[in-house]
Amino acid sequence: MSEQVWYLYQNGQQIGPFDTQQVHQLMTNKMISQEGFIFKVGWKDWRPLEDGLEELGVAADSGAEAPPDPEAMERRRANSPRASVKGRVAVHNNGQLTVGSGVNISETGIFVETREELFTVGEQLKLSVRCNGLDKAFNAEAVVVRYNSDSRYPVGYGLQFVEIPDKAREDIHRLVEELNRAG
Repeated sequence: MSEQVWYLYQNGQQIGPFDTQQVHQLMTNKMISQEGFIFKVGWKDWRPLEDGLEELGVAADSGAEAPPDPEAMERRRANSPRASVKGRVAVHNNGQLTVGSGVNISETGIFVETREELFTVGEQLKLSVRCNGLDKAFNAEAVVVRYNSDSRYPVGYGLQFVEIPDKAREDIHRLVEELNRAG
């Protein structure tokens, strides 16, 4: 069996890890929603499913559903852009605490690099985020959506914001827009 490095997100849930062959089968048997997202260990962010077709060896005419219309694809991409960041992020659950480094951030979440595997997928956490490019530090609540332990890539937590101040969300939006425009 090949290495299990793929994760899927659909219908509000993350599933995986899967190996390439498993994801290929799920796609060709139309068991993955085209509105879903895909993540591969080593990538910095979740991507629309169609972004993984070529790497998975799934041709557009191989039985996988046709991708959504271009407007729908653009709306989905606009909802998930991220920016690479540097900074410190304190993460805790009122009992355990780790301080890690921010890797990337979006209006919906952040990846925090830390080798301390203290929390579980689905657990709600409190964060204190201080990253370059943001006007000031902010506190937020987030849920763990994944933990990457493969040391070939940033090791740590993918966190989805549950509660975040409006000002912080605006600052993140501005930062993502600036960095994505710059290239």
